[in-house]
Amino acid sequence: MISDLIAMRLDLEMLKTAFGKSLQVGPVEIIDKDMGYRLRLGGSDEEPFLSPWYPHPETGKTSIPLKKGQIVGVVNPSGDPRQGFMIRGGYSGDHKSPNDDMEANVFEDAGVRLEVKNGILHVSGTSKVVVNAPSVELGGEGGKPVARVGDLVEVKSGSSAGLWPIVEGSSVVSAAD
Repeated sequence: MISDLIAMRLDLEMLKTAFGKSLQVGPVEIIDKDMGYRLRLGGSDEEPFLSPWYPHPETGKTSIPLKKGQIVGVVNPSGDPRQGFMIRGGYSGDHKSPNDDMEANVFEDAGVRLEVKNGILHVSGTSKVVVNAPSVELGGEGGKPVARVGDLVEVKSGSSAGLWPIVEGSSVVSAAD
């Protein structure tokens, strides 16, 4: 009977250790392009206690608010819900995946859809898509300039030779100066 109690005590201690190590939270302390990251899990400023190396996760920054009914998990590392954090869960009937193509990476929210597959970026918007950049290159780098309504074009021969304004343009594409 005593040996059974000792075995149960050993199992309980192993379970407590495993559970305690199953989630560790801390700030990134060391970054290495090849090795990844080490987290500060305690210690002092002079002698921090660091995690082993962890590989690089994604590098993007996002701010995508949760939707009502979306599945999430909650982790309370100290057992105190006031110090917990949420982890996005999977998809559900009310919150289906925007993507059924496992070859593509898709972001879809607020009327915008970005899809990346085979080196091609598709951008869709339910009302319009605005691109702000010092330079926009369509179809590759070094293309010819794009003229807009009101820009002058030179006709070099014939009875219409001279500079003439463009009077009509695309009803779909527009450009600001």
